[in-house]
Amino acid sequence: MHKPVLGILGGVGPLATAYFMELLIKKTPARTDQDHMPMIVFNDPQIPDRTAYILDHAKPNPRPEMAKVARWLEEAGADYIAIACNTAHYFYDDINEAVKIPVVNIMEETSERISSLVLAGSTVGLLATEGTVESGVFQGYFERYGLRCMAPDPDGQARISHLIYDCVKANQPYDEQEFLEEAYRLRDAGCEAVVVGCTELSVIYQELSRHPKWLFDSLDILADRCVKIYETARAANGHIEM
Repeated sequence: MHKPVLGILGGVGPLATAYFMELLIKKTPARTDQDHMPMIVFNDPQIPDRTAYILDHAKPNPRPEMAKVARWLEEAGADYIAIACNTAHYFYDDINEAVKIPVVNIMEETSERISSLVLAGSTVGLLATEGTVESGVFQGYFERYGLRCMAPDPDGQARISHLIYDCVKANQPYDEQEFLEEAYRLRDAGCEAVVVGCTELSVIYQELSRHPKWLFDSLDILADRCVKIYETARAANGHIEM
């Protein structure tokens, strides 16, 4: 029986990729090693910074390298692909068009999940990179599911960017409380749910001693979806159903 292989476009960033793999392993209903999903991981930290390019197109373009990694994963035997980075989904169409196999969309999966848990027209807070916020891509997915979106104010966004770039990406200590304070600011401003919309912030999220019910980690949702695809496809002799 063919067991579907997940390809992970990783390295964006490296620690978030490792955390994503850990999530997949922990979420798989396995009793033995052999029950776990096969993965091919291309951890490519040399991909140019996504936010830098989104904010300034004169900066190196990550699009060609990400499309190349996706093709490599497909050629290596992946049956479907996940991207362990929210901001990279600014380039989702290009990556998706570069391969013939399905590419799971973290933004669509997250928006769909949240829409099933809150009332139509609710406001959702977004904690993400400046590139993700400024591009409006995540907001577009929320709108498709009838949700409004709210990002932090400029000072709050600066604090979030500091946590992402100066702490997690730089492999430096971070303050979980500072992260939680920004989430609570959005909650207090009227957000029914707040989304952890950056995989570096997902690394901080996992360290929290408690997780408010209204705080949702996009990487956790992506892992849920990838495991579901795997389990369903395994039962169907490897056929991927998206």
